[in-house]
Amino acid sequence: MGSYAGQDSFGDKCLLRCVVEQIHETFGPDVRAVVDVQENRREAKRVVPEAEFSLAISHVCAHWVNRLRRPHVPALLQMVLVCLTLPLWLVMTAANRSALSRAIQEVRTCSCLYLYGGTQLSEQWFTLNFPPLLLMLILCRVFGKPVFLGPQQYGPERPWQRVCLRWAVKWLVTDIRARNPNCVQMLSLPEAKLCYDEVFSCAARYPIRPVHVRRRTFVLINMRASNFIQDTTDADFRAFASILRALYKRLRLPYNLFQMSGSSFCDDRRLKSFLDREGFDDLPVELVPQLDQEQDFIELAALAYGTVSMSFHGCVLSMIGGCPSVPVTSETYYGYKYVDFDRYTGGQNVPIVSLVGSNGKRAAESIAGYFERYQPARTAAAREIAASQINQWYHEIRDQSRNGPYSDGSEDLNQHEIIGHRN
Repeated sequence: MGSYAGQDSFGDKCLLRCVVEQIHETFGPDVRAVVDVQENRREAKRVVPEAEFSLAISHVCAHWVNRLRRPHVPALLQMVLVCLTLPLWLVMTAANRSALSRAIQEVRTCSCLYLYGGTQLSEQWFTLNFPPLLLMLILCRVFGKPVFLGPQQYGPERPWQRVCLRWAVKWLVTDIRARNPNCVQMLSLPEAKLCYDEVFSCAARYPIRPVHVRRRTFVLINMRASNFIQDTTDADFRAFASILRALYKRLRLPYNLFQMSGSSFCDDRRLKSFLDREGFDDLPVELVPQLDQEQDFIELAALAYGTVSMSFHGCVLSMIGGCPSVPVTSETYYGYKYVDFDRYTGGQNVPIVSLVGSNGKRAAESIAGYFERYQPARTAAAREIAASQINQWYHEIRDQSRNGPYSDGSEDLNQHEIIGHRN
C-alpha cells in the first residue's frame, strides 16, 4: 500500500516506480508486485507496466469514508464510525464482498505487506487511509504475514491520530522507517530508523552524478495550487511572485514553470495564470509541458541553474539532475515536509523559504547565494549514503519475509508484494 492511488500525481508515480524497481532488484524480477489503488486502474498500468493493480480494499474504503463525511461530524468521531461500520460495509454488497475476498486471497498468498509513501498518513489524509491500512494489518496478523512501513512523512498529526498510528506500529508492524526526524520522534523510534526519501535513494533507477557543471541558463520554478487542506491563496501567490521578481533582478535568468501534477489532482499552472493576471509581465516565465517520465525532468534539471519549488519531489528530482533546489513552504504541512531537507544536500545550509511573512528581496538574496555556492558532489555523497541505506532496508525486508516471526521459513518468494494507495 502506498502513495499512488491512480491519480495524476507525478511525485507519487515516481515513488511507485522506485519501490517496484527496488523490489525487483532485491527479490528478483519474477516477484509479483500487486498494488491496491482507488481509481483509474488502466492509467496505473501504463505508469508501471511491470506491476499488477487491484481495485480492492482501498477503493471500497474510500467510498465508505466519503459517505460518512456527509454528516460533517468531528474527525475523531468520523474515524470511530468508519472503523466500527467498515466490516458491515465490506459485506453489504456483492461487489464489496468480492473486493474483500480478493484482499484476503492476496494476503494469504503474499510474502509481505509494504506501505510506502508519501504523506498518506499525515493529518489531512489520515481518516481516508488509516482504516484500510488497519484492516490489512489485521489480515496480515491473522495469516502470519510480516508488515513493513517504508520511509515516508507520517506527520503532522493530531494527538488522536498519533495514538492510533503508534498503537498500530507497536502491535501490528514488523519493522518501520521514516524519512523525517520529527516522525522518528513522534513515533518514538530509534535514530537508526531514519532514512531518506525513496526517490532520492533509488540509485538503481536514477544514477548518481558525482560531477556536474551548471550553466547560467534558466531557473526552474513550481508552486502548488493547493496545500491539500485548502487552495493556495492570492496572498501566497503574490508572496511567491515578489520573490521571483527580486530573484530575476538578481540573476537575470528566465523561469521555466514545471508541473508536478495534472489539473485533476493539483493544477500547478495556476501560478502562470496569476502572474499574467496581476501585472508581472516583466518576469519571463515559460510553462513547461507536463512530463510523463521523471528521466525527462531530470535531464531538464541538468540544464538548469537552480530550482525554486513547493514540491518535495520536484526538489529531489532536480538535485538528482545536479541542480540546487530551494524548497518553498506554506503553513504547517509544508514546514513539516522540509524540516530536515538540508540533510539531502549533504549539509550545504539550503535556505527554506516561507511564504508567510516573507521578504522578497531577502529571500532572493539567500536563494541566489545558495545557487552560487552549491556543490553537486556533496548531494551526490548524500545520495550514496541514501542508496546504501535503502538497499540494506530492502534486504532486511527480504530476509524477514523469508525468516521473520510470521514466516514459515520458505525460500520461495515468487508470490505477491502488496503495495499501493493514497487519494
